[in-house]
Amino acid sequence: MLKPRASVFSDSVRDDVLNLSDFAEGRIDQDKFFAENFKTQGMTMLFDAAFKRFRGESDTGVVKLTQAMGGGKTHSMLALALLVRDEALRVKVLGDAYAGIGNIKVVSFSGRENADFGIWGSIAEQLGKKDVFSGYYTPLRAPGESAWINLLKGEKTLILLDELPPYLENAKSITVGNSDLSKVTMTALANLFSALGKEQLNDVCLVFSDLKAAYESGSELLQSSFRELEQEAKRIAIEIAPVALNSDEIYAILRKRLFEAITDKADFDYEKNRIAMAYKDAVATAKKLGFTAYTGEAVYQGIVDAYLFHPSIKELYARFKENQNFQQTRGLIKLMRQIVREIYESGKADHTYLINVYDVNLNKSNLMAMFRQIKPSLEDAISHDIAQNHLSVAENIDAERSDGADYAQQMAKMLLVSSLSTATHSILGLTEADALGYISAPDIDISSMKTALEELKTLCWYMKTDNRGRLYFQNTKNMVAEMNTLVDAYTNENARKELKRLLTENFTPRMKICYEQLFVLPAIDEIELDENKISLVVFEPYIGNKLHPDLEEFYRESSYKNRVMFLSGDRSFMDKLYLNCKKLKAIQSILDTLKSEGVSAADQQYKEAETQCDKTLQALLSAIRETFITLHYPTKNGIVSSDFRLEFKGNKFDGEEQIIAVLKEGMKYEPFSKDDSFMETLRKKCESRLFTTKEMAYSQIVSRAASETSWQWYHPDQLGSLRDDCLKKDKWREIGGYLVRGPFEKDPTSVTVSQTRYDEGRQEFTLRVHGVGGRVYYDIGADPTEASTEVDADVFTTKEVSLRFICIDPTGERKTGAVTEFLGRVPIRYGQRMTPNGRVMELAAHSAYEVRYSTDGSDPKTSGGIYNGEIILPDDCKFVRAATFYDDQLIDTKDISMDTSTDAGTQQKLDETKPLTLRWHKMRKFEDTERAYQPSSRYICPFAAGAGEAALLAEIWA
Repeated sequence: MLKPRASVFSDSVRDDVLNLSDFAEGRIDQDKFFAENFKTQGMTMLFDAAFKRFRGESDTGVVKLTQAMGGGKTHSMLALALLVRDEALRVKVLGDAYAGIGNIKVVSFSGRENADFGIWGSIAEQLGKKDVFSGYYTPLRAPGESAWINLLKGEKTLILLDELPPYLENAKSITVGNSDLSKVTMTALANLFSALGKEQLNDVCLVFSDLKAAYESGSELLQSSFRELEQEAKRIAIEIAPVALNSDEIYAILRKRLFEAITDKADFDYEKNRIAMAYKDAVATAKKLGFTAYTGEAVYQGIVDAYLFHPSIKELYARFKENQNFQQTRGLIKLMRQIVREIYESGKADHTYLINVYDVNLNKSNLMAMFRQIKPSLEDAISHDIAQNHLSVAENIDAERSDGADYAQQMAKMLLVSSLSTATHSILGLTEADALGYISAPDIDISSMKTALEELKTLCWYMKTDNRGRLYFQNTKNMVAEMNTLVDAYTNENARKELKRLLTENFTPRMKICYEQLFVLPAIDEIELDENKISLVVFEPYIGNKLHPDLEEFYRESSYKNRVMFLSGDRSFMDKLYLNCKKLKAIQSILDTLKSEGVSAADQQYKEAETQCDKTLQALLSAIRETFITLHYPTKNGIVSSDFRLEFKGNKFDGEEQIIAVLKEGMKYEPFSKDDSFMETLRKKCESRLFTTKEMAYSQIVSRAASETSWQWYHPDQLGSLRDDCLKKDKWREIGGYLVRGPFEKDPTSVTVSQTRYDEGRQEFTLRVHGVGGRVYYDIGADPTEASTEVDADVFTTKEVSLRFICIDPTGERKTGAVTEFLGRVPIRYGQRMTPNGRVMELAAHSAYEVRYSTDGSDPKTSGGIYNGEIILPDDCKFVRAATFYDDQLIDTKDISMDTSTDAGTQQKLDETKPLTLRWHKMRKFEDTERAYQPSSRYICPFAAGAGEAALLAEIWA
């Protein structure tokens, strides 16, 4: 779109250092001069002031050009001189506005020249009136106001005085009478300034340059004299800045000086807008990601105004334009000429949208020399951190990129330019947000650029961060350099210990739901496998991302092949890994030193150390992720490998969790579960792979789980849980210390019968009947069959003393179990009382039962008498023993102690006036009120011996 001027590629260009002597001697190509120089607002003001003066339309005859060295003053004087001298050129450049003024003489003086007869002699000589001032040459004397008027009146004249301070500095050494030439010259100039205010010289214009800021190193006497001259000029002069350095004029100057004229403005504007929109989108993306506060609208407008240059150039250039001896506009033109030349000669122009400050190639000696001149103290910073023929930090960072992008170098050079100021209390550097905003471009991956910036902050020796977060380069080494000094002192063994500590910390099993033992970077003989525990061995990678031969041999010889896995990976990253371990150890040492010295945590140096520690840890974790990338574990097909990629949360990772995730994905590990379907599947797997015989000791199953590689890995409790579940569900049985696996023959049917109640009044039994494995049938006097009566409820009532029950499986899967016989159990009731014949006892049971008893302590079952009615008890009887039988089957027995309180001698009378209290010692249930009170009547009986008397029977019911 724009073609660089041929002068950009020339090694002999000096157009940007023209001076007044070049004009005086006719060495300036005026057409080329105006073709390559942009008419600034300051120039326009200068032209207007001068030509109005020549027309007699202005009372101001003195113009002071104010700008530091290289700010465009000389160029503005030359432009005015060329236009004044050549009216045709004036019309071509300015139009007809100042045509027809007539001839104007131009006289000039540059302080870089010698003047044997003083400045006034040089001016008089150029006007062809040298003799007019002949009285001021020997000795040199300052012309007065009248003398100046007489010399200049009657002719339109432009006087140009440039670079006076070096002339005056030299003149100070030339003695003139009791003074020196500098004082005489100051007086002469003061008289000239005063004369230009007179009516006779209303068509004479003087333009001089103000260079006092650039020459403040001069003597105090000279500075004082120059200030006096300034004060004199101020009364009558107007001040004009040739270039507005804080405006977009600087871009127009560069564009016109370095590129040929635009041939198709419509295409130019279209391309400019297209590129501005692309940058707007790039910056908007960066802002959306939270990387910058710079707005797309700002960069869009900036590019529209600055195209072909990035708008950040103005802001960054402003940082160092006031540097001593930097020639401001002239210096920037020189710098940008070399940058543009490099862009086009290197071929970068084919894929470069805008010219930016980072497009400088600091490996080129001419460009490096320019930067060295701007700020010499940064030479070491440049060579170590930014550019040194592929040996610098930034170059090494970019060399590791697979896409060939030079992001680190671009960022480093941008930060360098922002660090070039040498002024006191100047702003140095850029915040991360500003830097990422300025560098955002359509062809830049801003996330990768941010990563490059982080790497620079971690690795550069001369980069520093101020308390406002601005990053800049300085001339002294930073904490990174100190850290690298420590790094150089550490051995790989130191690094190995640090790595071992970090890996142990992050891979130690805390959940212990899969592996329970950890061996980090062990010697082979340090690995001790356990039959009951899975082990993770983190081993130094072997060439080719293969399992180390020593580990292969160890595995072949191991009995517990299903109790170990190996984490290894890419050997090529080990050097980087060890380097980062050394760096972490170094920065931690620096932090420890700061703490021991009592440095506050709020101190900027301490904060930088903490930040550096975090970055170093991140770099180390990243190296670990790049190194340990393969997990080797056993399967039925032998050792297999799975990709392993660590994921971090902050500056930590849970190695145990991520190992388990890989094993899950590879179907080597299943989480703990007691779900029935899971247990059933697990049982089948176990019986297929471990429990392969009909019976096996549990310890053998565990041992096979440790050696059988087809067996998956589970929670340490899962196998025991499986055993318990299978025993509970009768899938397995434990017999004689061995586990026996099913399927088992089903148990025969069975029936249980239990008496829950006996109704004495009805002589009725209540039974609970429960059958297992089939239907329950009962019969009387014979074994039941399916033809017998079926029990259709669990609660069963009968008056039959003896019943037989059986459970029959209608499906035939179970054998029919034994008959269960029921014999009703009825308690023996008894009571005793006194009669005239002595003590008597009554016994009672079910009417179908036979009761046998003895009163002498003998066993009633074998030698007892059969109870047929009440028994008269012998006097020495202490207890009665009774037994009940049904069909010669013993039903119940009871030993009854005698109640001697009813003896005649000790018989007590009942107090019939007091209530009788009956206490039950067993819980009883009565169906209605009559039955509840009925038993109590049995306790009060009238004795035959006395009417109206009552005796308390010593009857205790069982």
